[in-house]
Amino acid sequence: MLTQYPWVSVKNQERKHIEIGAMVTLLAATVSFYTIPDFSDRVITERPYEPPPVEVVHIPATIQPPEAVKPLRPTMVVESETEDIDDFVDDIIIGTTPPIDLTPPAPPDIPPVDFWAAEEKPFPIGGWGVINRSVVYPPIAIEARQEGKVVIKVVIGKDGIVKEAYVLSGIPGSGLDEAALTAVLNTTFNPAYQRDKPVEVSMAIPVDFRLR
Repeated sequence: MLTQYPWVSVKNQERKHIEIGAMVTLLAATVSFYTIPDFSDRVITERPYEPPPVEVVHIPATIQPPEAVKPLRPTMVVESETEDIDDFVDDIIIGTTPPIDLTPPAPPDIPPVDFWAAEEKPFPIGGWGVINRSVVYPPIAIEARQEGKVVIKVVIGKDGIVKEAYVLSGIPGSGLDEAALTAVLNTTFNPAYQRDKPVEVSMAIPVDFRLR
């Protein structure tokens, strides 16, 4: 049977150990309070930057003396000995360049633009199909199977007869231009009217050539 001593029991000695630990801790704190140095006097404060003084040197302005102005010599008129004023003028005329032509160039030959000035336009008697029915298709164009459009510019008088006619655009060398021009010249028109009066007008007439 084991004998248990009361002074060996940890449970019985617990209070004693706590008191000893508290005393040692308090003693260590007191010693450290007096042994740690004080750093309050070693606080570094920042000073504002002060630039070094700059020495300013004043340089006096340079003043130049005024220049001495020399008086001008008076001009003297010298009479010519041998030269004549007429000979001098002849020399100037001979030595000059030819005159520049300032005449503006002539305007280019631009055909006038025709416009309608009639309330009622002229039209062929019998309708516009009369011109195509009266056209004689050239044999050379038939053989070449040539087709196209020819525009004839005409001037129709107050009596409805064509006064002037020419090819405005066509197919040269095919015979179609001549056939269209002949058909338009052989057509009689109802004249144009302006304020119930017949007037002379200019117009363009297209003629179509189509092979059946």
